Amino acid sequence: MTVAQLPSTDTRAVRDVLHHNALRTVFQPIVRLEDGTVRGYEALTRFDDRLFPDPVQAFASANEAGLGVQLEILAIERALQRLDDLPEGAWLSLNASVEALLTPRTISLLLSHANRKIAVELTEHTRVTDYSALHEVTGLLRAAGILLAVDDAGAGFANLSQILQLRPDVIKLDISLTRGIDTDPVRAALTRALVSFSESIGALLIAEGIETYAEHERLLALGVEHGQGYYIARPGSLPGHHIEPLL
Repeated sequence: MTVAQLPSTDTRAVRDVLHHNALRTVFQPIVRLEDGTVRGYEALTRFDDRLFPDPVQAFASANEAGLGVQLEILAIERALQRLDDLPEGAWLSLNASVEALLTPRTISLLLSHANRKIAVELTEHTRVTDYSALHEVTGLLRAAGILLAVDDAGAGFANLSQILQLRPDVIKLDISLTRGIDTDPVRAALTRALVSFSESIGALLIAEGIETYAEHERLLALGVEHGQGYYIARPGSLPGHHIEPLL
């Protein structure tokens, strides 16, 4: 193997993670904004800081090395192992790219837990050009009782197109709309429109990235019923059934 062919440091780190299952799962509560009642948890993946202090970097490096789907499947497997530890009635929200979701191993893994309350958040940030295969898989998952969520609503045209194509059960309001919504009438107007849209198609709207009391109160006033973010709770171990906002 020539020097040019040697794997990069990041690629070697990804392979080490996969070989040793070297990741952990943390959970961020999704709560009803009105009273803080936990409705579900989003499973998030963390790595050894010496390898990947930023999980975004880890998944980006895995994709560059052609190992992205393998790493996503490992993350999903580890998160599903904690299903029995969830508070009664809470759902578990899992992240998956379109590429991972179309993989037979992912489909089989999700369907084997379809008797539980599971939602799959599509994290694909590139434009989907062929929805036929995606519709087939999402139809199969939904028929089994698994919810479909679309992330980053309001982040761009491709994302809104994905919402229109997939008609998700859950729509997650992008952090770029949540941030500073208490002082920005344009963000508030778009959020109000998305509240109306989600209600009209029977989807649950969740605001991501709530970091202040003012954002929390403005979102609630706009009709957003559910949310998550550092103001409510940081990702961590599974807590109890109820979380009080940090006043």
